[in-house]
Amino acid sequence: MTTAIVSDSTTSLPEEVRDRPNVRVVPLSFSFGPGETYTDKVDLSNAEFYKKLARVPIPPKTSQPPAGAFVEAYESLHAYDDVLVLTISSKLSGTYDSAVTAAGMVDRQVEVVDTKSAEMGSGLILLEALSVLDEGGSFEEIRQAVEAAVRRCRVLFAVGTLEYLEKNGRIGHAQRLLGTALDIRPVLSVESGEVVPHKRARGRKRQMAALLEEARPAAEAGRPIAYGHVNAWEPLAELKTALGAKGRFVAEIGGVVGSHVGPGAYGVAFL
Repeated sequence: MTTAIVSDSTTSLPEEVRDRPNVRVVPLSFSFGPGETYTDKVDLSNAEFYKKLARVPIPPKTSQPPAGAFVEAYESLHAYDDVLVLTISSKLSGTYDSAVTAAGMVDRQVEVVDTKSAEMGSGLILLEALSVLDEGGSFEEIRQAVEAAVRRCRVLFAVGTLEYLEKNGRIGHAQRLLGTALDIRPVLSVESGEVVPHKRARGRKRQMAALLEEARPAAEAGRPIAYGHVNAWEPLAELKTALGAKGRFVAEIGGVVGSHVGPGAYGVAFL
């Protein structure tokens, strides 16, 4: 039995993983207005996206892939016995629903799993699946490894403002972090697939300290780690140096997730 894996473009992956014949990535899209719709991580470079995001008054609208895009991905993997699909949290996007709908439209074994995460978090989960697959694991063993990784996965990120999450309706329980106090720098986490508050810090240094406090035990224990950012190379480099962990990859967050968290966001994920 052979297994292939399908994900969506909000899953951060090293380029060599995206290029594997047994991996497919189905893209989401985002739109800055009529006639300005882009395929996530394809039509615009990250640098172009960041520049565009900084100068528009309203964040772009994001769209899940149509079910047909997933059907096409499933059918392109006809050489494999089983297909495991890993999607962005169903609480953040309708992508999971599209993937499930598509699974019912093909005459083959397709199982869809909600990673309850995104970007570097769902990337780490997918890498766990590939690790078991490459060791000759069965479909059931791969699925069990994914489910265990979903339970362990933590994502924490720092933002300069909650404006983008608020405007896009993805702020969840983090709404209570909004305030007028000077230089409040929220630290958020993704828990059970939802953006929730972790800590409210005053100033960039305390914001960084809050991230380090949570992530350092994972780094010292040698747990799988990945990093991500939206045009925030300097604080990300500081975070990596302080943790002393290279990480499995560094993700430049693309247009869909970047539209929600805003420029300057950076963070870490670990299992």
